[in-house]
Amino acid sequence: MFREIMEQLRQIPLFAKLKRDDLAAVAKLVKREEYRPGDVVCRQGEAGDFMYVVEKGELQILQVDSQGVEREVSRLGPGEYFGETSLLLGEPRDATVRVTQEASLLSLNKDEFESLLDRRSRVFDDLQLRSDVRRKLRARRSRFKWLDSDEVVVLRERRHAVIMIRVLTLPCFALLVVLVGSLYWYRTSGTMLALVAGAVLSFVLLVVIAFLVADSRDERYIVTNKRVVRREHTPLGRESRVDAPLRTIQNIQESQIGLLAQLYDFGDLIIETAGERGHVAFREIPNPEGVRDIIFEQVRRLKSEAKVAERMAIRRDLQQYFEVQAREKEAAEPPPPPKRRLRPTLSAWLSAPLRALSYFLPPLRYEHGETVTWRKHWIALLKPIAIPTLLLILATGVVIYLLFRTPVNWVPTLVGYGVALVILLPWWLWEFDDWQNDIYQVTSTRIIDVERLPFYMREDRREASLGMIQNVKFEIPSTLARFLNYGSVTIETAGVGAFTFDCVKDPRGVQGEIFRRMEAFQKQQAKMEAERHRSELLDWFAVYDQVRGSTSSPPESSSSPPSPPSPPQET
Repeated sequence: MFREIMEQLRQIPLFAKLKRDDLAAVAKLVKREEYRPGDVVCRQGEAGDFMYVVEKGELQILQVDSQGVEREVSRLGPGEYFGETSLLLGEPRDATVRVTQEASLLSLNKDEFESLLDRRSRVFDDLQLRSDVRRKLRARRSRFKWLDSDEVVVLRERRHAVIMIRVLTLPCFALLVVLVGSLYWYRTSGTMLALVAGAVLSFVLLVVIAFLVADSRDERYIVTNKRVVRREHTPLGRESRVDAPLRTIQNIQESQIGLLAQLYDFGDLIIETAGERGHVAFREIPNPEGVRDIIFEQVRRLKSEAKVAERMAIRRDLQQYFEVQAREKEAAEPPPPPKRRLRPTLSAWLSAPLRALSYFLPPLRYEHGETVTWRKHWIALLKPIAIPTLLLILATGVVIYLLFRTPVNWVPTLVGYGVALVILLPWWLWEFDDWQNDIYQVTSTRIIDVERLPFYMREDRREASLGMIQNVKFEIPSTLARFLNYGSVTIETAGVGAFTFDCVKDPRGVQGEIFRRMEAFQKQQAKMEAERHRSELLDWFAVYDQVRGSTSSPPESSSSPPSPPSPPQET
């Protein structure tokens, strides 16, 4: 039996080049499982943690497409296998496997196999991985902080290497000319000025070359199982990232311009969404057609998983309806007792000055219930209050100098200072209140941009549903902004236009918060829509039972037989 298992594994390309002792170690982990016709080995959308080899029997592979239609993809017989990506990557099943003939399967568990790889690292080196599996494993080594807990990187690309060669050709040629020219000048004239000038120019060109290399390497294009991302980070400190959820992608345009692009297989992908400026551009990437197929495959997977989840929910509800699976209803929690209104205490009265002080030291981010609110960074306050602040300081300094350093009449001095305060303090307060009143909010269902004139003289309020968001972009404009951690976040929506959260603290965190709220909103909306559909379906079954019950009862006796129904009219 053990030798048979080893021979079966040897026929699988994944294990074909393993050494005999390593193959024996893998074979020891294999278990035999028996299935009857009609049994389901695994369902589409379930977490995958086993690889199977068909020892005998026949299996039917069924797949639900993005339209919700279940189709037979293929059939597997003895010697064939499935679940390689589940074993190596732990990806959800992309198909349902049903037994059509009594079958015996060999199963290999993912956790046990990973434990073996930890003990025998050379086993992984000898595995014959498929190109797509190898690519995914390489991409998953990058664990970015902004990824969700259930989000994995499927693809990570940079611009094609030939682009760097094209960009560096001119500065490298200029460097060569400078070196040769300075040496020739030195040999013909013998002056040290030639060497000094050559060294200075060479240093400048080397700095330019280093900048171009760093600039071309810092642009990344990422595809996950939830979104596509373009990230730019220049050596001068500017950083930006554009995220577009897979569900918002409407079309992908591919272009390869020029003979060089055709020879080296690189080009552009324009990923279109429904926003006003709704596209994410992957510029001059290798194998653009393959990248486009990967993105469409992830979009298809996302839609298929939603359909599979809906079908599984329908199955559960039908089981409950036909009393196959009982489900206990959770007892409703009693409402909390009404809070007593407390009379103001001495500490409350004493804290009033602190609350007044908080007006001048407002938080840049705070949460209240399910609403997160951001204000502009303190740096955005410096420019509007700079002039009145400087004038206040100047006026105060002049008054102090006049009162204590020169023998002047203090009455007109104080009167003039009072007039200055009457003008400058309201000016300062106006600018401060104008800064403080501009807020940006995200709730569980909406994004909100509020701009108020000081002292609530006027308010402009824009809102959009989270479901209308097409992509979210943040930008950190400079090294100073990177050091102080502020930037802008742009939210593209369908139909309402773009929302810009200007000069907010931690723009990466703002973008991440919006994306998480958007994903949660979409899941909730999809759940509510699916529940509505299932409720309608159960209503159909209830009415069907009533109609069937009424028609199955014996008819009442009558003196004359019922007349036959008239034939239906043809349309």
